[in-house]
Order: sequence, then C-alpha cells, then structure tokens
Amino acid sequence: MTVLHRPPSPALPRGRTAPPLFPAVRAVIHDRTWAVGGATGITGVVVAGLLITSGAGGVSEVDLDLVQHVSRAHLPVLDEAALLVDRLFGPQLGAALVLLLTVAVWVVSRRAAAALTVLGVAVGPWAAAELVKLVVQRDRPDPGLLADPLIVEPHSFSFPSGHTALATGLALAIVLLAAGQRRALVVIVTGAASAAVAVVGLSRVWVGVHYPSDTVASVALGCSVVALALPSWLRLLDHLDDRRGAAPPVGPSAPNSPTTTDPGRTRA
Repeated sequence: MTVLHRPPSPALPRGRTAPPLFPAVRAVIHDRTWAVGGATGITGVVVAGLLITSGAGGVSEVDLDLVQHVSRAHLPVLDEAALLVDRLFGPQLGAALVLLLTVAVWVVSRRAAAALTVLGVAVGPWAAAELVKLVVQRDRPDPGLLADPLIVEPHSFSFPSGHTALATGLALAIVLLAAGQRRALVVIVTGAASAAVAVVGLSRVWVGVHYPSDTVASVALGCSVVALALPSWLRLLDHLDDRRGAAPPVGPSAPNSPTTTDPGRTRA
C-alpha cells in the first residue's frame, strides 16, 4: 500500500506561533528612516497649515482663486459624482467601509492582528487629520464668495480634509494587503488606489468645502502617519508573538506528549 506523505510546513522561527504579518512590507521597512520621514512629514503638514492660515506665501489667495474657478465650472454629471463621493467617504458610510474591510481581512486570514493592522492603517490618517484641524483651525471656503457651492458645511475647520485622509488610509490599507503579490497586480492596485484618492480630493474642492492645499496636506499627512506608526506596530506584534511562543503550555498534556509513569504500579 502506498502512503502519501504531506510535505512539511516551513519551519517557524524559534518561539513563534505564526508566520510574521506582511513580510513583503517588512522587507522594505527601515525603522529609523521611516520614523524620521514620518515625523518630518507630520511636522511639515502642521507647520504648512499654520503658515497658510496666517496668510504667509499667498497660498490662501491662490487656493481661493482655484475654488472660485471650479465653482463656476459645474457640470451636472460631475456634480452628482462629487456628491456621491461626499456621502461614500463621510462619517457613516466611511466607517462602514473601514469596518467591512477589517472584517473581510479577519475572515480571510483568521488573524486578529492582521485585521487590527488594517484597521489602524485605514483610520490613523483620518484621526490625525481631525487632530491637526484643531491645531491649525483654518476656516472653510466662504460660500458667499463662491458662484455655486454644492455643499454648505456648518462651521468647522478645513485643513486638512477628513474625507481625503480617510480615502488615503483605505488606499494604504489595500496596498498593504496587495504587497507581496505579483508585480503587475501590485502596480494595478496601487494605481487604482491612488486614482481613488485623487478623485476624493478633487471632489472636495468641486463641492466647495475645501481648498486644494487641504486635500494635498491630507495625503501627505496620511502617508506620514502610517510611515511613523507601522514599523513600531509590527515590532510590537512580533514581541507579543514571541512572548506567547515562550509561555509554558497551560492545561493537560497533549495526547502524544510523553508522560511519567511509575513502572511499579498497575491500574486496578
């Protein structure tokens, strides 16, 4: 009788309970470089926002001219598309998109750490954008200065764009999941995700609630936040996995584990 033997699984590093997450991303991560780059990017966005709000460099005037030009160039089809994007990446549906992606990752991978990583990458840029808004406190474009504002927001701050930050986070999460696949697939996914972020950013200017610099700042902030936080997060996951692997087993011995018996005793 022929016995088929299953090929052995690749050995895990000593103490590990599961393969490390996102190995393709780990291969290009350099903790110090990413941390310095991320911190520099976040600082640059905050400083730029404060300078723009103070009127330095004439950026506000250029921003307003662009928003006014767009407000005079509306087309019905593009108006409807921009309003759809506004709802899709708003607080309610945006949260639903993040939750759907997180649950899908958990169902497919069966690893809570992978789902939490995707959740953090998707939400981190939006959370950072909301904090930066409180620091910079730039007002939104004045609807009274626009020919046809499609949305009139209640008083809230403009820099950076929360919708664009959420789109950036979702795009980075999707690219993170695609990393390590075939090069052509990675290029397609990255291109599609980048195009989606650009569409969201343009839509915020189109409806009249953001300046162009708000949306550009959101992309820079989102990438910087992920660059700063992701290496430390993956390192923390490694540390926790090592601790679990080093912990002594709890509970009864496995059926195939050796047990100590007294050869002089027999069972009654």
